[in-house]
Amino acid sequence: MEQTASDEAQPFISRISTDLKALKPGVAFVGQIKAGKSRLINGFTGQANFLPSDVNPWTTVVTDMHFGHPSNRTSGGVFHFFDNDQWQALLSEGDEIRDLLPDGEDNYKRQIIEEQIEAMKTRAKARLGARYENLLGTSHDLEELTQEDLARYVSAGADPDDQPAQTDTVSAPYYSDLTRKAEVFFRQGHFPFPITVTDTPGINDPLLIREEISHQYLRNSDFFVVVLSAHQALSQADLKLFRLMQALELGQMVVFVNRVDELNRGVEDAASVHADVRAGLEHALDSAQMTVIMGSAQWAHYALTGDATGIDHDQILAWLKAHPQKMQRFLEGIEQLKRTQKEGAAESALRLAAMIASGLPDLRSHVVREMSDGPRSERIHIAAQHLRNFAASELERRRVHLKIVDDDTAETHFAQTEDKTRAQLSQLVNETRERLTEDSGQNMATLRQELDDIAQSMVSNVVQGRDGVSPLLSTGSNTELDFSDLRQIMRDRLLDSAHAQRQKMLNELYALDMQSNAALAERGVGDADNPLNVDASALRWYRPDTGILTRGITVELRVSWLARLLKQQSVVTRAEQMITREFQSIATDLVDQFQSDLTGRLNTVMEHHLAVLATRFEELDKAQPASRPDAHAALENAKRLAIELEELFEEGIEPEQRLEAVT
Repeated sequence: MEQTASDEAQPFISRISTDLKALKPGVAFVGQIKAGKSRLINGFTGQANFLPSDVNPWTTVVTDMHFGHPSNRTSGGVFHFFDNDQWQALLSEGDEIRDLLPDGEDNYKRQIIEEQIEAMKTRAKARLGARYENLLGTSHDLEELTQEDLARYVSAGADPDDQPAQTDTVSAPYYSDLTRKAEVFFRQGHFPFPITVTDTPGINDPLLIREEISHQYLRNSDFFVVVLSAHQALSQADLKLFRLMQALELGQMVVFVNRVDELNRGVEDAASVHADVRAGLEHALDSAQMTVIMGSAQWAHYALTGDATGIDHDQILAWLKAHPQKMQRFLEGIEQLKRTQKEGAAESALRLAAMIASGLPDLRSHVVREMSDGPRSERIHIAAQHLRNFAASELERRRVHLKIVDDDTAETHFAQTEDKTRAQLSQLVNETRERLTEDSGQNMATLRQELDDIAQSMVSNVVQGRDGVSPLLSTGSNTELDFSDLRQIMRDRLLDSAHAQRQKMLNELYALDMQSNAALAERGVGDADNPLNVDASALRWYRPDTGILTRGITVELRVSWLARLLKQQSVVTRAEQMITREFQSIATDLVDQFQSDLTGRLNTVMEHHLAVLATRFEELDKAQPASRPDAHAALENAKRLAIELEELFEEGIEPEQRLEAVT
């Protein structure tokens, strides 16, 4: 389409193409240490032994595995090193996260993490010697990557106190203490779209810095697989992770309970664990609808590698028998093996059974389906609508061109009406945009004042206390002010305002459709079979981001309990004023972000409409009219593009989901 569209439409189509190339969702695996994340990721990605699962500790940095990267890179890796500012950011960003869910232990965690960061720096200096300073803030790019390379950048390795500093240029030092993030590249493989799979350091780790890195990375992914161990599913550490993810409004996630192969009573114990996890999530988090998948990364490892160490085939068969759908898939796979494989079919059947029983195909199918239907699908639908409209306009333009080539009177009529109609419609679009922008600005000012008033009233209620006794005057060492209701009311008010704004804009845009097509018909250049429509997808599916509401309130009163007692009213009044200002600042940022997003989407809709207008009424080169064969060929090409786009984005068509063949 970039090659055939009009000059006015090409930049817009190019932008759509760029956006789609960057549409690479990510799924992060998170969970406690020893839950089996690394082996599970190997099974999920089909890279059987890529992340070693027998190294303790293995993951000390975040590792992004890119499958089908937009750069088209399919091998090697890039390893990014900390600089001094990023070391400090580990502490400051960690403070924000700890403020979301404070507990009794968090008072001393910051000091320990600070000490561990200094220890990481010391170890890096001991390992790297004079190279340390030169590496800060840089990266290493390896075109090819071996297991030994990966270990040097990601694995904790041996204690550097037992080794001399490596100052020569021949030896291969361990960089892991200095590595901030690792990126490795693969072919897209069996995934139906480009994807990034992330291995994070474990939570509940004695080395708190690894847990801190895991927490801070949570905002960087679109989907999460929370890995639990069947031995101790949904511990307090797991629940704390879930609460943090809820507070951050991370959205899409699935629970995978690993290591069912290690349960004493197999299927019976697994059913009990599954019920306990579901009940625990419902009770603690009100998350009864969260999907919980049971399985074994060990079984998937055997299926991919043939390593039968510790594998009990009777246990796998019992698991299949207990799950009829899995058994049905297995039987269908056996029939296919009989038709396609004469030698080694027995071993292939055992490995097929292990893969199906492992739960990895179910996990992969669930993640792919949810990602396809999730928030990023909005951008795909918007792109589809825009491209369809461009294709329809290009088709109409080519029809008009062919008519001009065939009929001299059509050319005269087209030339007389084109300028006037195009100017009229362009003015109509711009007037609509100005009117909607002005109206939106007034509504935003009203919303901002409402949120300020809500914050002032509810903060006063919380700080003053429901019974007239402020929690700030408690004799305990800690005081807790609960503003969850305030955050929820602010969120609901914002979403209500967004719905009203969106609906008003859609109504105005519908009216713009009617006026535009009436003007076209009046000038004799309209087409009842191909009306000009405002593509409002960017507005129709818009839902404002409320992540700002998770921002912690950090108010330091710096007064003792005795001072509170002696100056009760002044302490309470001061706290109320400071906290009110904090929440009003959050409200301002929330509305500003909402206004910016909504204005940007409105401009996208209007720019697209103007580009379609320009395409529909593009001035054809009359000085050198095309021959009829050329005009006819251009029309046929426009038809082909329109048909291919309809087929590509046809509603209800699922992306092909290919599972790797286990043979």
